[in-house]
Amino acid sequence: MASNFKDKHILLSGSTGAGTLSLHNSLAENHGNKIALVTLDRPIPDGNSVHQIDSAIGALHGTVDHFIIDTRSQAQATKDPIWEVPLSQWDQDDALYIARQSLLSQVKSFLQYQIQNALKTHSHTLANPFTIQIIGYESNFGKPVISIISKLKHDLLRLHQEASVNFIDLQPEPSEPSASRIVELLCGIPPRQRSDLVLATRLPPNISAPKPRVKIALSFDFDALSAFIGTGHHPDNNLADYSTGTFSGRVGGRRLLHMLKKHQVADKVTWFIPGHTIETFESIVKEIVASGAEIGLHGYAHEGAYQMTPAQERDVLVKCMDVAQRLTGKRVRGYRAPMYQLRETTIDLLREFEFLYDSSLSHHDSQPYFTPSEPPFQRIDYSRPASTWMEPAKIAEMNARPTGHPLVEIPTGWHNEDMMAMQYFPHVANSQGFVDVRVVEQRWKDIFMYLWENSTVDKEDGSFIFPLLMHPDTSGMAHVMGMVDRFVGWLRGWGDSVEFHTFSSIAKGYLEERKKVQRET
Repeated sequence: MASNFKDKHILLSGSTGAGTLSLHNSLAENHGNKIALVTLDRPIPDGNSVHQIDSAIGALHGTVDHFIIDTRSQAQATKDPIWEVPLSQWDQDDALYIARQSLLSQVKSFLQYQIQNALKTHSHTLANPFTIQIIGYESNFGKPVISIISKLKHDLLRLHQEASVNFIDLQPEPSEPSASRIVELLCGIPPRQRSDLVLATRLPPNISAPKPRVKIALSFDFDALSAFIGTGHHPDNNLADYSTGTFSGRVGGRRLLHMLKKHQVADKVTWFIPGHTIETFESIVKEIVASGAEIGLHGYAHEGAYQMTPAQERDVLVKCMDVAQRLTGKRVRGYRAPMYQLRETTIDLLREFEFLYDSSLSHHDSQPYFTPSEPPFQRIDYSRPASTWMEPAKIAEMNARPTGHPLVEIPTGWHNEDMMAMQYFPHVANSQGFVDVRVVEQRWKDIFMYLWENSTVDKEDGSFIFPLLMHPDTSGMAHVMGMVDRFVGWLRGWGDSVEFHTFSSIAKGYLEERKKVQRET
């Protein structure tokens, strides 16, 4: 064993196949190396894979001398008999793209960890050199692999003058090399000579910028049968329609609760539950309360504010407050209007009863704000002169503390939820539930990624909330459950920059933040 490859901290990344495991065993055998293994079961690493890499580096106490990436799982289709090759693998453009994306994603995750670790020690340089060694077949990446390696060599010098990257092409070998042969190839690479280039080792600003701080505002509207009584009432509703509401109450809610417990976030989410659901499906609601989740109000029979008189609206709110308090044993201070249908009288009632927050409006999509007290918007009366309607609207300042009780607004919106795209309501003019779950999943990811990559646009410190709304009626269905399970796991894979919060936690945090701003001004 070459001396430059002994008693080292090694991070090995590869597939779940036997090749990577054999290489791991060979590296560990009699050489005193400390090795952390990352096995990726997806062609392109996702959030969970990134979390695996971070955890593996942590297992090495943050020190990595060699990062070895085994890309042999991206083998050429021609290496296998034709009856074993998936048809999709013959699309060479897709295969090359996936191979490059997989490689770049792993390298990026490794380098980001190294950089953040340096910043935690208030240093702008990496103390120790490291080597990235990639093994595989150059033909699997296409010509761009040459430019990728070249760029990596250049960029690594900005982090440490002794850092290096090497690609070991196994193609010239007459047969698949053994693990011991690959180790010999890895050891045969001479240490990179010090570059003649004079480059600063201070981290560039675009790399050293802090990660955003994200609060995941995951909520569930447990409509069940009430969805067909209030805003969803229709003269043609029938037993088959009501049956889907029963499914929500008896099956969907419990499935979602199981998923939340699996991801250990059951006590960090908020359920908005109509009084009708609380009293009809009391057993599952008690399980939700026992999980530590927050409970918010959502009407009694999913009534829209515009369906009721102000007196009826007050009676419904008082009834729901009583029903929820008897079940939870404490006063409920959060509210979401059924179908987001609230009006000025609703806001007045919430302030009168000193609710902490509402979650029905979307003046912003990723920042909490004070629920506005604005005059009703006036419709145009075309029987009168045009001069009577041509005037600007009076819009309240979002962060200006109102007089009286401060009601916090936590945004929500149609594009951050599941029901309108994936639920079948035969008498409601929507998509009828035939939108593929992957379309919705990608939309949610697109929203998150824009906010993550542009976090300082809306707030100087880069923090934001990510509201996400699910329904047991919709996300509790078998074909949707897999997607929402996968998406919650994807969110958790972002590490300690992303935290799940109840709506009360977010509202209280916002109020404290505004008090601090007020004290400093």
